[in-house]
Amino acid sequence: MKRTHFISAVLLGSAILTGCASIDPQTGERNDPLEGFNRVMWDFNYKIADPYVLKPVATGWKEYVPSPVRKGLTNVTNNLDEPISFVSRLLEGEGKKAMVHFNRFWINTIFGLGGLIDWASYSDPLKIENERDFADTLGTYGIEPGAYIMLPAYGATTPRQATGTTLNVGATYPFWHWVGGPWSLVKSGIQAIDTRAKALDKEALLNQAQDPYITFREAYYQNLEYRVNDGEIKKTEESLSKEELNEVD
Repeated sequence: MKRTHFISAVLLGSAILTGCASIDPQTGERNDPLEGFNRVMWDFNYKIADPYVLKPVATGWKEYVPSPVRKGLTNVTNNLDEPISFVSRLLEGEGKKAMVHFNRFWINTIFGLGGLIDWASYSDPLKIENERDFADTLGTYGIEPGAYIMLPAYGATTPRQATGTTLNVGATYPFWHWVGGPWSLVKSGIQAIDTRAKALDKEALLNQAQDPYITFREAYYQNLEYRVNDGEIKKTEESLSKEELNEVD
């Protein structure tokens, strides 16, 4: 009963935070009430933070860190996301998919030296394309993403994503408090750098766009839909491939 009340409270709170739908039902156009602010933050991220900070770090990560080291470190960080994926799937009523994350976690933790080696993915039933988090779970309950928000250095988010991230942090706080809070920043940093490194050869998609801001915004929303629907997205002329969607964050 308490769990039901908690879930109901989270869903209600998320619905209030997300407010209106992301798409205007009358015009079919994207609602972007913070576009003025977002474009200023986009210019900072796209023209300053990324080319002078994140891109050089990501380039160094890709070109100078040995592939086995990169793979091992990202395996460890991704393995630490498995418990959240497990709980998220349970809250969605997806018991079978939840057990995939549960089995991946204990197999890779025990036999993969804390996750350095992703032994679980050698078994087809245990392969996954993406981790799951509470923001995805909120989406499966019909909670709209809400208004697009571009934050300096952090990047894109929405009220639903911010709510999910807060729940993720709250759920994992005891663990990170135990091992030491700064290690959570190391984990997030490795994942962010690796994600940027994988997108280095996709820069032409933005550089050639008539309006890079809108191109990235729409790709971001497509990625949210892609994740919530387990890889199923509505086919449109502007839709990106699965590989491109996986690299939008």
